[in-house]
This record gives sequence, C-alpha cells and structure tokens, in this order.
Amino acid sequence: MAKGLLEKDFLGKKAVVIGGSISGMLAARVLSDFFEEVIIIEKDKMSNQHIPRIGVTQGSHGHALLKSGEEILNDLFPGIIDELIEAGSVKSDFAGGLAWNHHGSWKLKYHAGMSIIQQSRPFLEWHIQRRLKQIPNVSYMYETKAKKLLVNNDQTQINGIVIQKEGEMDLEIQTDLVVDAAGAGSQTSSWLKQLGYQAPAKTEVRVNLFYASRIYRSLSSKNKDWSNLLVYPNPPSQNRGGSISPIENKRWMVTLLGYGVDSPPNSGEEFLAYTKCLGKPDIYEAIEEGQPETDVTVYRFPALRRFHYEKLSPFPDRLIVMGDAFCRMDPVFGQGMSISALEAIALKKELQRAVHKNGLAQISIHTHRSFSKIIDIPWLVALTEDFRFTQTVGKKTIWTAVSDVVCKKGHFSLRNE
Repeated sequence: MAKGLLEKDFLGKKAVVIGGSISGMLAARVLSDFFEEVIIIEKDKMSNQHIPRIGVTQGSHGHALLKSGEEILNDLFPGIIDELIEAGSVKSDFAGGLAWNHHGSWKLKYHAGMSIIQQSRPFLEWHIQRRLKQIPNVSYMYETKAKKLLVNNDQTQINGIVIQKEGEMDLEIQTDLVVDAAGAGSQTSSWLKQLGYQAPAKTEVRVNLFYASRIYRSLSSKNKDWSNLLVYPNPPSQNRGGSISPIENKRWMVTLLGYGVDSPPNSGEEFLAYTKCLGKPDIYEAIEEGQPETDVTVYRFPALRRFHYEKLSPFPDRLIVMGDAFCRMDPVFGQGMSISALEAIALKKELQRAVHKNGLAQISIHTHRSFSKIIDIPWLVALTEDFRFTQTVGKKTIWTAVSDVVCKKGHFSLRNE
C-alpha cells in the first residue's frame, strides 16, 4: 500500500488486474491503496530489459505521454518524472519545438513555457514497473493467462477468476475486484456471454491504419529548426504521414503511417522511399543520411473500437474494464496512455467514494460511466479527423456529422491559414 490506508479502511482483501500494460500498472497502483493484496496477471515473461513486450504489438512504435498523463503519473509515483529524465528521457518544449504540417499547412509554433518528457514505450513501461514492484502489496504472476470469471450464487457479482500458468493446471483465485486491462486481447465480452449476460454494444470505425517505425542513432547532418516533426496526411487527397520524435539515449523514433495503404514499407529501402510520397519532404531530408539502429517494424491498426460497458444492464458487479479493453482510439492522436492515466484517477475517486459510502456495491456501473465521460471528447476528435479519409468505414454519430459540416463551412478550422 503506497499511502498506507489503515487496515479497517481496506475495501477488500484481494484485487486482480488482468494485463501488465500501462493501464494495468496504473490501475494496480491505485488499487494498492484500497486492497490488502493486488495481483497482476501477465501472459508475457518477466523481462529486465527495455524491450517491446510480445503482448504489446505497438510497443516498437512512437508514443506520446501528454502533459495530463505525465502529471498523473508523477502523482501516483512521486519523483518518477525526474527519475526518467535522469535515466535518459528527453525533456522537450513540445509546443515550441514541434514542426507540424497539418492538412497542408504548417502550424505556428507556440512557446508555452511548458515541457513534456519523451521516450520509447518500453523505456517508460520498465520504469513504471520498477516503481510498482517497490509497493509491498503488489505482485506479478508472469506467463499466466486469465481463463474465465467466477460469479456468486445469484450471478450478480464477480468473486473470482480462473487462471492458468504455463505448464500448470487451472487455478481459481477468489477476489473482491477484477480489473480487465488486457487491451485488444480482452476476453470480457466472451466471458459475459458464457455467464449468461449480454455482450456490450460496440461502436466500430474501420480505418485500416498502419505504422512502420525505425529507431535512428542520428539524423541527416542538415540544420533543422525543430525538436519534433509531424507531417499529418491531408485527406482526402493525401493519406500518408509520419513523425520524428526524440527518445532516450539521444536517439530518434521515426514512425510512418498510412490510412488504407495496402503495402506498408518493410525494408530500409522501402521505408526511405515511402517518405518521398509524403506531402512534405522534411522527413525524407531528415533521415536520408541518418544512421538507423533498428530494422523496420510494422503494426496494423484496423479499427477504432468502443465497448459500451457503461450501458450494459444487467452487469455483474466488482468487474471493471479499462484502457484499450474499454475503448481503442486511433493511435495517431497519441491519447491512449494519457486516457489510461485519467481512467486510473477516475477509478481512484470511485474507490474513495466506496470507502465512505456503500463499499463496492455498484462500483462497476459508476466507474464505467466515469470512463465513458473521459472518452467522449477524444473519441469525437478522433472520429472527426478519421472520417476525412474516404477509406474510413463506420456509422457517423450526430456529433461527428455536425463537426464535419462546421469544418467544411469554415466556421471552425484546425488550420493556420
């Protein structure tokens, strides 16, 4: 327990988190203040290196921790931002140092006097995990899969989980709360149907997005007036883009992207050739004489998916779904990790309320409604942008339709004319 609630204030003896993702680790940190024991079920092997995990297929690509997420992270793990900077994270004046080409126009740089830290996802994950393991009532079960949920006699609440450690028999764990932070691999929807519940309604918008990334030791020696570079596609005529961001140990993460592009670049030659097809030559010029450190890694993101657990009734209590298992955003907008941080704080507030009111009764519905409110605006922003591409397939909400009309009429614009 990080802040030492008195034993009488604990909401329960044991909480289980499915998935050691950033979302799962932040959830575990919050839960450690409210439960005597917190167990993280992680299907990957334990690793002491800053390398992408097999279960995080997007781990080799560019990630952004927005300022809100950074502040929450430092609140949950005091001093971690200074530790990250000391270990190699880059402190960046993102607003003042970003060269951003958006819909064919260069955005004006703005020196806001506010910095963020930048690093690779594996580097960030490793440091969060290191701090989490210092909390005495948090433990990991590696190479372990969650198999199914257990319910009480009248099937109104979750009271356990069945797990399987590689090479061993199934094991039942009795719990007071289960948090599903398993990301795109979440099985909660299927488990609910097995228990006789309905699956949650799902909103899906297909974008057929790919990422292709490569880390560079150095860029071309030409002068540059930016610390971050982003060339966003200019739909509908242009559906390709890319970015360059600094990461730990004075390296650069170069990520190319495309909506509805069937053949992502897989080799170094294809990677460089792809940069020539972007709306601006800046990324090509930055890497043409650069020194790559890694091979090209490709990640496909077929669709945005939002599961409406907040609307599902009946729903077994003491089960919470969060992170990408609750809603998968378009990763181009860099909101995922910060949304997970905001959800962790929302979870904390609901648990605090539970301490002073009715315990864990109705914790699921209250928390899912809080998560839904957090997601509403980022979801609208992502869809408004994604529906500019002709390849996007899905049903527009009334709000995305209104936003599209307003933007087209010129009453609202994201451009700097």
